[in-house]
Amino acid sequence: MSDTAEPPADDKPVSFNMNIRDGRTEIRVSGDRDTSVIVYSMEGTEKIYLPPEDFDREAERDQGAYDSPYRSGSGAQDSPYDTHPDAGSVTGLEPTADGYIINHPEPVASVQFLR
Repeated sequence: MSDTAEPPADDKPVSFNMNIRDGRTEIRVSGDRDTSVIVYSMEGTEKIYLPPEDFDREAERDQGAYDSPYRSGSGAQDSPYDTHPDAGSVTGLEPTADGYIINHPEPVASVQFLR
C-alpha cells in the first residue's frame, strides 16, 4: 500500500500565471476553463471571476483570445471590427482556446484560485 494517492484519470494539469504591471493585474489560466478566481485589492475589496459561460464547450483553436471573425478584406490591421488590440485594453474575463485571461483594473494583494 502506498502513502501517495494517484490523481484521478480526468485530472488534467492547469497553469496559472499572474503579472502585475502598470497598475493592472493580468491572470492567465490554461488547461481548464471550469475554474474561478477571487482577487482581493489592497483596500480589501474582492472581485469574483467565474468561468466563461460556455466553459464546458470545447473552444475553437483557430482563433486567438482577441481575434475577430470580422477582418477587413484587405487584411489591414486598422479594421473597425478588430475587437481588442492588446490584453491591456480590456477589463474582465476573456476566454481563450484552453482557458481564459483576466484583466483586473488594479494591482491585487491576494488571489484565490478555485478548481
